[in-house]
Amino acid sequence: MEIEKSMRCNAPAQAVWALLLDPQTMGACVPGMKSIDVLSPTEYLAEMHVKFSFISAKFKLRTTVIEQRQPHYLRSQGTGEDSSLASTLKQDSEIFLTEQPNGQTELRMKVQVQVLGRLGTFGLSAMKTKADRLWEEFARNLQSRLESQPPAGA
Repeated sequence: MEIEKSMRCNAPAQAVWALLLDPQTMGACVPGMKSIDVLSPTEYLAEMHVKFSFISAKFKLRTTVIEQRQPHYLRSQGTGEDSSLASTLKQDSEIFLTEQPNGQTELRMKVQVQVLGRLGTFGLSAMKTKADRLWEEFARNLQSRLESQPPAGA
């Protein structure tokens, strides 16, 4: 399944970039994120809980930053599993930050997700609906975090 979403952030690209690379702050923006451990500057182990209809999934996700071009591009890959549901997840994500003339930043995300096992039987439309809801919540959380940060140089 491929997901592509975008949002406008009321902050310059450098501020958005700094937030995206702070694992604890970023993790707090992701719906269902329970914990995140920093294994190295480019590797993270996270636990995420997501409910699909009547099934609750608890994924242990290992994410690695593959490429970054500050402050405009980040690519990561991740794998995870929920052994109780016999399900696995693989993702390849790209984040693009584009500065806008009004001081805002456009954040565009492209994610390729593969869900196998019991969760994979849910069907594409149910998965896309859940992804849309998660994106909306993530966007609200991210914008709230950006607004609560002091302006650069303050």
